[in-house]
Amino acid sequence: MQFKSFILNSILVIVPLILVGCATQKAGPYIGDKLIDKQGIDLSKIQTLTFPQVKEIIVSEGLGFTSLKAKAGITLTSPEINGEIRCKGVVRFQKPGRIRVIGSKLASTVFDMLSDGENYWFHLPKEKMVYKGKCNVTRKKNTNAYIFPDDIAALLEYDRLFENRHSYMETWPTFWLVHILEQGLVPYSRVSVDRIDNTVTELTMFKPDSSVRVQAKFHDYAEINGQSVSKAIQIHWPDTNTTLTLNLNNIIINEPLKPEIFRFKKPKRAEIVEIN
Repeated sequence: MQFKSFILNSILVIVPLILVGCATQKAGPYIGDKLIDKQGIDLSKIQTLTFPQVKEIIVSEGLGFTSLKAKAGITLTSPEINGEIRCKGVVRFQKPGRIRVIGSKLASTVFDMLSDGENYWFHLPKEKMVYKGKCNVTRKKNTNAYIFPDDIAALLEYDRLFENRHSYMETWPTFWLVHILEQGLVPYSRVSVDRIDNTVTELTMFKPDSSVRVQAKFHDYAEINGQSVSKAIQIHWPDTNTTLTLNLNNIIINEPLKPEIFRFKKPKRAEIVEIN
């Protein structure tokens, strides 16, 4: 038994070292590297950076803004709504972990989702339902809720990804793929960074069992007050097969937001369902 324990411990030590040692090795194109065949891409602009440099890019993008205020064109697709909803709305984000997204159509509220960093709420006025949960807690499966505001906030805080976690990097022809691990070997998140313009293009968050919790894709970056901000964000929850797309406009960053924006007020005649 002691010999088996020694072998197991040795493997657990060696594997992370191998991963880190391979961090900056180049690899050939693979199916996920779609930019390599895209017309109009100037491959001469592809950069070669070290892992610490790429890590600093990710962290600095997260540190670059503390709040975001914008209008949005919103598309929500889910089996729970039997198709697709298109509406307009507003987005408010404030570190740490606070976000509010309100979707409206024909002068009525379609949904109102809110996270204050500790708890989150997803209000559906038409159904007279409010789904409430704790942030950073593993959710029950088969819940009737199909969208989770706390995940949206987590996807916007790049600077917190590396806190007390191990990480390593793969270098692909047009992007860097950074793997962030919890407790040594358990996947926590995965970040794709464009090697031409140094923008985060994809961020995946994992559950404790290593399955995908939520995934976001970032497009259409613009310079706002010297900060690179994605104007198009697509967020997907595999468990509920739900996708939320936010096309942002009238973006304002680093403007103080009123605290009451992130305070939940129980709607009249609405049932509150705890989902944790």
